Amino acid sequence: MLHADKEILKPWCVFIIDDSPEDRSEIHRMLLSGSERRLTFVEAGTGAAGIKAVLGAVPPPDCVVLDYNLPDMDAHEVLAALIGSDGMPVCPVVVVTGVARREDGRRVLRAGAQNYIGKDWAGAQALTRALETACEGWAMARELRQGRDALRLVADRETFRRVFGDAVRGLTDEHVIQQTASDLLGAHLQASRVMSLEVAGEEHVVVGPSYVSDVNRMAGIYRLEDYGPKLLATLRSGENVVVTDIRGDGGYSESDKSAYAQMEIAANLGIPVLKSGKLVAVLGVHQNVPRMWTSEEIAIAKEIAERTWAAVEHARADAKVVASRVQLSQIVAIMPSFSAVLKGPEHIFELANQSFYDLVQHGSEILGKTCLEALPELATQPFPDLLDKVYLTGEKFEAAGMSVFLRRGPLEVQTEIFVDFVYLPLRGADGQVSGIFCHGVDRTAEVRAAQSLSMRERALRSLADNTPDLLMRFDRQLRHVFVNSVVEKITGRKVEELLGKSNREMDMPAYPCDQWDAAINHVFEHGSHSSLDFEWATPNAGVRYYSSRLVPEFNDDGGVESVLCVTHDVTRRRAFEQQLADQARRKDEFLATLAHELRNPLAPIRTGLQVLKLAPDLAVVTQILPVMERQLGQMVRLIDDLLDVSRINSGKIVLRLERLSLQEVVASALEASRPLIEAAGHSLRVDLPADLVWLEADPTRLSQVLNNLLSNSAKYTRTGGQIHLAATLLGKEVHIAVADNGAGIPEDMLSSVFDMFTQIKRTLDRAEGGLGLGLSLVKTLVQLHGGTVRADSPGIDQGSKFTVTLPTATRPDGQPACEASSPTSTVSNGRRILVVDDNVDAAETMVMLLELSGHEARSAYGGQQALDVALSFRPDLVFLDIGLPDMNGYEVARRLLADPATASTKLVALTGWGTEDDIRKSKVSGFHAHLTKPVEHEAVEALLVSLLPTRRA
Repeated sequence: MLHADKEILKPWCVFIIDDSPEDRSEIHRMLLSGSERRLTFVEAGTGAAGIKAVLGAVPPPDCVVLDYNLPDMDAHEVLAALIGSDGMPVCPVVVVTGVARREDGRRVLRAGAQNYIGKDWAGAQALTRALETACEGWAMARELRQGRDALRLVADRETFRRVFGDAVRGLTDEHVIQQTASDLLGAHLQASRVMSLEVAGEEHVVVGPSYVSDVNRMAGIYRLEDYGPKLLATLRSGENVVVTDIRGDGGYSESDKSAYAQMEIAANLGIPVLKSGKLVAVLGVHQNVPRMWTSEEIAIAKEIAERTWAAVEHARADAKVVASRVQLSQIVAIMPSFSAVLKGPEHIFELANQSFYDLVQHGSEILGKTCLEALPELATQPFPDLLDKVYLTGEKFEAAGMSVFLRRGPLEVQTEIFVDFVYLPLRGADGQVSGIFCHGVDRTAEVRAAQSLSMRERALRSLADNTPDLLMRFDRQLRHVFVNSVVEKITGRKVEELLGKSNREMDMPAYPCDQWDAAINHVFEHGSHSSLDFEWATPNAGVRYYSSRLVPEFNDDGGVESVLCVTHDVTRRRAFEQQLADQARRKDEFLATLAHELRNPLAPIRTGLQVLKLAPDLAVVTQILPVMERQLGQMVRLIDDLLDVSRINSGKIVLRLERLSLQEVVASALEASRPLIEAAGHSLRVDLPADLVWLEADPTRLSQVLNNLLSNSAKYTRTGGQIHLAATLLGKEVHIAVADNGAGIPEDMLSSVFDMFTQIKRTLDRAEGGLGLGLSLVKTLVQLHGGTVRADSPGIDQGSKFTVTLPTATRPDGQPACEASSPTSTVSNGRRILVVDDNVDAAETMVMLLELSGHEARSAYGGQQALDVALSFRPDLVFLDIGLPDMNGYEVARRLLADPATASTKLVALTGWGTEDDIRKSKVSGFHAHLTKPVEHEAVEALLVSLLPTRRA
């Protein structure tokens, strides 16, 4: 035996197809005797009967013994009918024949038989072995065929899966996905219809895209209850509905069968799709004829149903994302603020609006580039890390006024801008972060404005805190809303103490509070400025005087919003105004004194002239002329003092410095002042250093200083007083003091005694004249010499002391010998002289004086007249006034020098203008000399001798 195991020894059913009853019985007998198995037999006498019985048997017989020749067909035809879909007979077949030809055996084996045996040599054992060999061969072939079929099914399934995946991949429309899946599955299963049904609500299903072949397409909405409660429960439980033949299935009513027949459904697969335990869709596979559904077909249908629904859900989610992206892009495009969408962990620009392009100064070329590819300057800034963090954590990031540096402009200059922005994570259909939405506002202008405003505020605060004025701002409740730091110096209170409080809340006394409230309310009510002057006791500077100006500050509606008060410390101004008032008063006193001082010498001069008229004899003339000359000299000195003051005030005084000894200066001053001292009966004491003290000084001006001091002492000391001049050498300075025991100086006058026009009221029995210019000249001249002067006095009637301090000079190496000047000759040789002056009296008296001196003199009173007289008179010298009515003296001089007839005439300016500038102008205009009125006769004669030494022929 080939096998002795349980599988071989199981009972067999043997089907004998033979037209001979005897042969059937013989085969029956031989098998029973030759086999150890328990056998059962089924018989048929024709091929058709055998075919029907074998194909209808469930299960089929274990083996068929087939006669080669049958009355209705041969073995080849029977074998062809028994071949199944897999290419093999439904059971093993052994062909027996009365004529065992080899060729016939090969033919039946090729036709599908497993063995072949002749009746003439078939014994019990041979037939049994042939039967068992056939069964074993068929089983092995069937197993091999099933293995090949399984491999083919796997290959087909994988191929189908790949085709399905390739076809569905990339599809974004749910209807296209469903149609594609239905078409592919329908073709693969060779079904009549494949369709997707989606559950809508609790009661209906909606037929989606479907595949049909030789049947009608179904569409529309169907009720769930049409499935029947049993079928619906099966689907909702997640079990597949598998029906091979609806017409033969007792589970369907006749009405159901009729309905299915109308829909051309004979066999049906219902594949449920559940999500979270709920039925959401059904994949229906229909066949218009009964069909045995294999497990492979059911499995592939189940897989396709699940994959299709997953793809549909994904497409719907993607569609939502796309719709949201489209909506987002539309929103981004119209948003006034800058916006951009970056996708993926690489942060690739997907969308951006014009505002974003304007911000980064790039166009749409940045789309498709990563953030750092588009904007490489961000690599060293925090933004890439912030994007990574938002993408990884899914948490938004927002910032206000954040600084960012971008390359902008044609030169790509790195520019700082300021932005408010937010990074929002964007999520895909799977809920995972897929991108980032960047949205923000460019705040650069506002930040710059705020920075500028802050700078201006700091500058204004600095200006306000560094201005000497007190600045305050009041609201309508009279409260301080702004105060600068000057308030601390004035009130001793901190700025913070005043803010938000009114003056009354700061415990200001009632009276000034009333003043302030009235002034502030006036501005609020009338919208015009107001002013307020007040005094205040400061913590450290005593009582100070202030002047306030209050002005309205208007709002956009034109109403007064606040009142600004600027308070200025006018203490110094008040003092200066008082000084100006004092100076004006002193000037008035000076003018009165000047009139008095001028009248004093004029009175004896005028009286002298009257005396000369009444008694013109020589004795009277001899007596009265010295008086008139002395009084005239007094007037000249007054005028000289005034001229000196004018020169000093205009800065035109020039020192003629030279090396000289103090002793020389003192001697000159004593010579000038001694007559006044002796006339008053004063005693004079002079103490000078034994050695010469050398100075770098103007001898005339320094002598004038000491002369003024000595003359003051002589004038303001009672008759018989004492005057002391002493010089002391201290280091590189010499101190020259002039002291007296005279009227003294009040203490309150010591600080102003050197001011111009200052006069000290005297209580002496005799009044001494004076314009109050002397000490002012002293101070200025001493300062011009690099020295100082100080006044000291114990008080009224206790004398005074003036001390002049001057720098000393080094001793000169040698003193040049001073040649004695020969006296000026007054002998006249009689010159022709023309006097030109619009003051007729001055011109005529000068002519008379010149004629008395032996000269031939003429006069003219205007410029043109002077030119005419000069042409006919041909003078040797012309005394020419500068201020003439028709043309000035400079023009007359120019014409005289330009005319050959008068080109050699000497020209002397005789004018009341005697400043250094006046002398320079006359020299430039061609004048040979310059004399200032009034002029001494001796000076005139000396000038004539120097300019006209010889008589003209």
